[in-house]
Formats: sequence, structure tokens, C-alpha cells
Amino acid sequence: MSAGTYLLAALLVGVGGALGSAARWGLRELGTHLEERRELHDPAALRPWLTLCANLAACFLLGMIVARLGSTTGGAALAYTMLSVGFCGGLSTLSTAAMDVVDLFRRGTYALAVAYVMLTAGTGMGALWLGLVIAA
Repeated sequence: MSAGTYLLAALLVGVGGALGSAARWGLRELGTHLEERRELHDPAALRPWLTLCANLAACFLLGMIVARLGSTTGGAALAYTMLSVGFCGGLSTLSTAAMDVVDLFRRGTYALAVAYVMLTAGTGMGALWLGLVIAA
């Protein structure tokens, strides 16, 4: 790859990452709004599940992107980089999932925290596989 192609790829990853991060933020804000509307007694209880939804969506989309664009070259390879590394990387969030686990532990819901870790990893891999199968 030439220096110009690397620069373009970096720019596209940044754009994709910004869009993915904005989508994740939007999902969390929507969930927070719904929590407030329903006047939940413990509105923080929904937050880990919103993170899980964002991570599952990112894994599923990544599977579809890899199946469709994973072995491409040229302009399609740049689209692959923007969508896989950028968008899916911005949409998914290991750091927020880790903080969700810490919050679950702090609240004394130890079994739920362990289940959340296992559910996140297991369903994430399942969603990736499903995306690969559907798009292939």
C-alpha cells in the first residue's frame, strides 16, 4: 500500500469509528430515555443490557462484513477496513462491558456479573457466526 492509501484507510477508520461510536451512544441514550419514561425503580439495571445489545449488533455486522468483503482488494478493501475496524470497532465496547461487570459486582449481583461476562462472550461469538452464515 502506498502512503496515500494508508492515510485514506486511517481517515476511513476514523469516520467509521465515529459513526459506530455515535450509534452506540444513541442506543444508550434511547435506553436511558425509555428507563426514565417507564419510571423504573433502578434505571441503572438496564445499562449493561444496552451495552450487550451494541456488542451483539457489532459482532453480527462484523460477521456479515467479513463474509462479504473480507477477501476483497482495492476500494472494497478500504470499505472493509472502514466498516470492520471503524464502524464495528466503534459500535462495540469492551471497556463499557467491563465497567458494567464492575457495577454489577458493586451492587452485589455476583452471579449476574459472571453470567453477563459469559453471555457477552458466548453470544458475541454466536452473533459473529450467524452474520457469517447469513451473508455467505
